[in-house]
Amino acid sequence: VQGEYIVNSVLSEIDTRTDSRIDRRPIKAVVYSSSSTNLNLVAEQIYGNDKIAPENIAEMVGENSQQTVEDMSVELSRFRNGCRQGRNCPICNGWNDLNERVNTCQNILLEVRDSSGEHFLVERERVVRADGEPLSIYRNWVVEEVLEVCIRDPHPLLPARWTDEVWKGYGSQKCLQMASKDGYKGKDWYFGPLPNCKSSDKRIVTLQKWQRCGAFHSRNRWYRGPQLVDAPIKRVKEDAFILCLHSGLSHGLDLSFVTHIFLLEPIDDAALLEQVTSRAHRLGATGPVVVETVNAWVQLDDATTKIVSDQKKSSGNAVCEHCFRTFDNMSKARLHEKKCPRNPCCKTAGDPF
Repeated sequence: VQGEYIVNSVLSEIDTRTDSRIDRRPIKAVVYSSSSTNLNLVAEQIYGNDKIAPENIAEMVGENSQQTVEDMSVELSRFRNGCRQGRNCPICNGWNDLNERVNTCQNILLEVRDSSGEHFLVERERVVRADGEPLSIYRNWVVEEVLEVCIRDPHPLLPARWTDEVWKGYGSQKCLQMASKDGYKGKDWYFGPLPNCKSSDKRIVTLQKWQRCGAFHSRNRWYRGPQLVDAPIKRVKEDAFILCLHSGLSHGLDLSFVTHIFLLEPIDDAALLEQVTSRAHRLGATGPVVVETVNAWVQLDDATTKIVSDQKKSSGNAVCEHCFRTFDNMSKARLHEKKCPRNPCCKTAGDPF
C-alpha cells in the first residue's frame, strides 16, 4: 500500500508539473526510513509497479545490502543529475559505471571448456542453461558444472569479437603459454574468437572458472591492448526521480534539489524531524519541499489514546514547535513559543527568521 501510494503521488505530481507555469523543477522524491527491512519491502513494491521503469529508481539502502560506497555514489549521481556516467570496456564492451578508484573492467566473464578440450571465454548473456535447468545467477554456479552456451558470433545482442591477428598483437601468445604452464588453473585467458559452429549455434561446455574481465586481461602479466581507462566517458540519460534512502546514509548529503520526502515511519522527535527535512529545505533550495509521512498503523481506541497522550505529557519531552528547543514541561514550552524568535506571529522579535 505504501509503495502504491508513493508511486501514484509522484506520477500525479509529474503530470501536474508538466502543465504548471509556476514550478517547473523536475520531481525528485526521497523515500526515507530508519529501518532497512521497511525500506527494502517498499522498494520492492515500487520496483514491481508497472507504471515506472527500474531506471526511474535509485537506491541507498543501508548496511544489509551488498552496495559498496562507490555503488551508492553512482546511485546518488543518477538521482541528482538524471544520467548515468561510465565507460564501455574495449575488450568485452561491458558497461562500467564511472569510478575513480577502479581502472579495470568489472564485468564477469566465464572460462569454459568444450568436449574437444578447447578453452574460451563467454559472457553471461551467452549461457542458455545450467546443468539442464533454467539459468541461475552466476554466484550459484560451481566449477565443472555443465552449461549450454550460444557461440554464435556475431551475436544479435553482443558485439563482434577481435580476430586472432588482433589478439596476437596484444600478447595472446604469451597468455597461452602462461595458461598452459599453470594447467589452465591460473588467472590468465583472453577474450578471443569463439569456436566455429558448423552444426549448431549452441554447445555443451563445463565451467572452469569465472572472474572479472580486468582480472583475465592484466597489463601487469601479459596484456598489451587498450583497457577500460582508455575508453571515452559516456553519459546515458536515466530519469531517476525516486531515491530509496536509509537514515544511516543521509548524514552530510545535500538534497536541496529534492521536491518531496516520504517518511515511512512517523518521527515523534521534533528536533530529528527538523534535521531530516532541513537536508532538503535549506540554503540553495529553489522551491518548496513537500514532507509526508506514509505510515500504516493500528487505530487505537479512545481509552488507549488518552493513556498514550498522558504518557507523552508526563515524559518531559516538551518541544517548541518553532525552534524545536526542549523544555521540562508543556507550560514552559508554550510560554516560550509566544516569544520565540522563529514564531511568525511574535511581534516582539525584530527579525522572526
